[in-house]
Amino acid sequence: MRLARLLLFPAMLLSAVAAPSVHLERAVEVTESIQENFWDRKSGLYASKSGGKDPDMIWGSGVMFSAVVGAARHDKKYRPVMRKFFEGMDAYWDVKVKIPGYEPARTQGGNDKYYDDNAWMVLTFLEAYELTGESRYLKRAEETLEFVVSGWDEEAGGGIWWHEKHNGDCKNTCVNGPGALGCFRLARFEKEPAAAKWNAFGEKITVWTVKTLQAPNGLFSDAINVKTKAVNRDQLTYNAGLMLRVFLSLHARTGERYYLDEALRMGKAAEGLLDRGTGAYRDPIKWAHLMVEADLELYRATGDKAYHQRAVKNAAHHYAEWKKSPAPDLISQASLARELWLLVDHETPAGIEFWKKSDKAKAR
Repeated sequence: MRLARLLLFPAMLLSAVAAPSVHLERAVEVTESIQENFWDRKSGLYASKSGGKDPDMIWGSGVMFSAVVGAARHDKKYRPVMRKFFEGMDAYWDVKVKIPGYEPARTQGGNDKYYDDNAWMVLTFLEAYELTGESRYLKRAEETLEFVVSGWDEEAGGGIWWHEKHNGDCKNTCVNGPGALGCFRLARFEKEPAAAKWNAFGEKITVWTVKTLQAPNGLFSDAINVKTKAVNRDQLTYNAGLMLRVFLSLHARTGERYYLDEALRMGKAAEGLLDRGTGAYRDPIKWAHLMVEADLELYRATGDKAYHQRAVKNAAHHYAEWKKSPAPDLISQASLARELWLLVDHETPAGIEFWKKSDKAKAR
């Protein structure tokens, strides 16, 4: 009997490995629904509303691009979609200025660009480059990051503005966090001295953001008003998620324990961002999915399954909400697709290998 159980165990293990992933099934379901209800094959762009005609703003488009990149890791049919979408977003790319960047809407030139919109694009283009090796994505990431860091000045002691035209008079964590992370991640693909330049700029952004906007619990306030010096002390999930990843990136490159301890402190403090009723992050998914991504990166860095379980619980809640009543806007649905594909990454050889290489990548 004991021998029979021993013989049976490998078969059970193989069966468990071969069993379809619930996250894969859900990721496919949500992504295919988006393709059916939002995708315009002719323009290569996605509508802002389900069944609508008007393309989404660049922020929502960037989230959707990250979802397509995630899907393309697991199904090659999304590779041409990714390329078509990338080319379609050229409609937002303003070349009529000294330092080009993405406009919030399809450009006629002269719109007030958001530096944070562009910072998100840097991260997703670098991921596309890591996946495909296609230089177009690296080149545009470099160009876009040049625009992002052009938003730095010494008012309020430094920092990158939220708006190009300083609308709102504020400098926000939501641009400085991904701005710093973009510098660190781009540096891994650059030769010296460019790699050193980007790492130094990322460190400068990080120092300013920590000094100006980090709260005593380790999380980050939303913004500082440059004119009044008043700090908006709201703590949002996407601010926490990006700064946590900044600390992990610094730890991976330098090996300094301080940065890992800061990431762990933030990971613990993020419990305070959860809704006690649902167990999911209290913010809308368009922000919360970025904290889920940080949880998964912290899980990979530490092996602590609690962070993976927190990500799983968030995705389960968000998927249940989608099944009950899909949000009409692209950014919400794209955020769910991105979240689910990231979980698939932690269950498949392709995804595990991708992040293993990505997390350990060094400057060339």
